[in-house]
Amino acid sequence: MAPQNQLVHTQHIVPRWHLQRFTDAHGVLWVYKQNLPTKESRAKGECWERDFYEYSVKGRCTSNRYENWLARIENDAAPIVEKLISLEPLGTSDAAVWASYVASLFLRTQKVREQKAAAMIEETQSPDFIRDLQHEILRAGELVFAEDLRNQVEAFRASIESSSSYYHLVGLEKSTAALGEALMTKNWHVLQSPMERCFVLSDCPVTTVELAPNQQRPGVGFGHTLAAIFLPITPQYAFVAAPALSQWKPVVSPRVVDSINQLTVWFAHKRVFAHANLPQIKALVNGEFGLSSGCNGLGSRRQEARGRGVHRVFVLG
Repeated sequence: MAPQNQLVHTQHIVPRWHLQRFTDAHGVLWVYKQNLPTKESRAKGECWERDFYEYSVKGRCTSNRYENWLARIENDAAPIVEKLISLEPLGTSDAAVWASYVASLFLRTQKVREQKAAAMIEETQSPDFIRDLQHEILRAGELVFAEDLRNQVEAFRASIESSSSYYHLVGLEKSTAALGEALMTKNWHVLQSPMERCFVLSDCPVTTVELAPNQQRPGVGFGHTLAAIFLPITPQYAFVAAPALSQWKPVVSPRVVDSINQLTVWFAHKRVFAHANLPQIKALVNGEFGLSSGCNGLGSRRQEARGRGVHRVFVLG
């Protein structure tokens, strides 16, 4: 967090400390993009945008309100990683902090911003939207004319199209709390990769999958009973919040690591990160990147990635 009165403009979407955990012994972060050469970088230079968590409405600016709020969450969560890796039981306070971190890390990304804005614009353009909204307002005891509603909705849609940050950020705190509560209802595990495999990270690092028999599909909402939520925390370890009846071995098979990495690549926005330059990761990014672009984990869609469901490759232990 910046000193008082000094605004932060370089705002990381994935915290630097989390990216740093995926660097090699020399601090190099390997960056993968589809059909482009793998490049060496540093955690400081990746996953950030200028003023990404800022907006201005009618002359009033956010002035790092959301940046500072997210910084508090990520700073509180950073020391919990070592507890997770060492399998130290988390107290209620630490669990709540980690749940907030995972929830906020999912919601704070460019990909979620774009999908939320696109979904709202699409919804408000539906011929039935004004009628349904008018009906809901009437049920609450208020009558609003359709033309007035239409003007308000069009103004709202125009504000989203001109500044998607506003629509993304105004609900960020409440959405984080809701997803955090959903995470707290699940069983938590830390999965260790075998020596011959490693986990990768992306610029949209939290992924979800429905663990129904024969229907394990990406993009299910956090609150779904059968949802599992994944977050790689180091190249050797990944966090998962899963349904109570799902079984996980502490050291998972290579196929499980491959499946989690596939989810990570599917959900990525633009980049995938690893601690090494690995041909198998490059092949995965080139072949699978973006295949789950329609799956957002917000619970609005549960689309299989171009007809190839996760159940064909996802193996539990």
